[in-house]
Amino acid sequence: MQIQDPGRRGVLKGLSAAAVTLGAGAALTAHRAFAAEPVQLISHRYPALEFWAGKMKTALPGVEVNAQLMPFEKMGELVTIAMSSKAQTFDIVYVIDSTVASYARNGWLRPLDDLWAKYRTEFNLDDYSEAAMKMCSYNGHIYALPGTVNVMMLYYRKDLLDASGKAVPKTVAEYQALAKALNSPARAGTINCLKPTDAAMNEAHWYMNTIGAGWFDDKWRPIFNNERGVRAIEALKETTKSAQRGFVTAANDECTIALQQDAAALGMQWATRARSVDDVKQSRAAGKFEWAAMPQGHARVLADGYGISAFSKQDPDKLFRIIATATKEANMREAAGMLVPPRRSLLNDPDLRTKNRFYPAAAQAIESGTPFPALPEFYAVGEFISRRILQAVTGEMPTKQALDAAAGETEAYLKARGYYR
Repeated sequence: MQIQDPGRRGVLKGLSAAAVTLGAGAALTAHRAFAAEPVQLISHRYPALEFWAGKMKTALPGVEVNAQLMPFEKMGELVTIAMSSKAQTFDIVYVIDSTVASYARNGWLRPLDDLWAKYRTEFNLDDYSEAAMKMCSYNGHIYALPGTVNVMMLYYRKDLLDASGKAVPKTVAEYQALAKALNSPARAGTINCLKPTDAAMNEAHWYMNTIGAGWFDDKWRPIFNNERGVRAIEALKETTKSAQRGFVTAANDECTIALQQDAAALGMQWATRARSVDDVKQSRAAGKFEWAAMPQGHARVLADGYGISAFSKQDPDKLFRIIATATKEANMREAAGMLVPPRRSLLNDPDLRTKNRFYPAAAQAIESGTPFPALPEFYAVGEFISRRILQAVTGEMPTKQALDAAAGETEAYLKARGYYR
């Protein structure tokens, strides 16, 4: 199946007809019409990304940007369908560290090294942190401009901890004990976000890197089904006994709402959701939350941003300037309450740290965080890993059996793509 923009398809047909029937002059006119068509942006949706989309729409005078924002999984499906068929559907594509690796390996993204060098001074690109740039690169080439450094961290109701005489947990076991102690019919002890694929893998990632030994060995053989991996998922299963209702179908939005609506006392969530949980217009629990790095570290950390489709027929300079203008320092400062800036000058700005209460915790979480494995196929194998984890957590299968099945499926998938030779 190939997704195409009807407007773009019509313009292309018009251009072809003009060239044949009206000669070079008409073809030139048609080419100008093609060049003026809207830039197509596809992106995941959360407040910071809505902000970036708005800035892209006004980045260059006279350039129209059509933004399609949607949940992460849906966006991934549409990008995969379009890119795998080399369709010109999208021009600017939202990416995270894992999809940078996957898309770049597949040849779906345009390398940005030449444009980065060309506009390095104009947009002060050297201000981006080394960690952000590493996660926006693949095999030594830059494929995206960072918009955010994001990290999962501990959200906790300080008022509830103070009332119960409890301390901020320092270990996974303490976290589980606190969630159990705070759990009640009126308010869940913790949020769990286990909707496949992204949310479930985010959640399991912390357990797999604290109790477990990680997902793979150095040859990309699964180790998540070894003894430590089984204990990790058993611990996740135990935590869900204190979780909010519907946790098996909950992703970031649902878990954020649970925190906002005083339906959960604590939990692991992205730093980019902190402002909405602390906003009196959106949250019944505003002012009651504090934040910390997840106990024992190793929560997921990522950089997200925007790349240019390798199949776009738009001017690459124009597309790069749209992204770079939208994410310039002044705009990033304006959006600082909705994200963790990937620019060094802003992340370390004392005024911004004062205005955004979650910054110190986010900075600590970034230091102790662990990215997803740098495996281009990680999201692909994550589809069946996350579903097997869900089978284990819900008791549909014994944990060892579920993880062994996921490991076998993972090895078969990776072997078919040239691994293990």
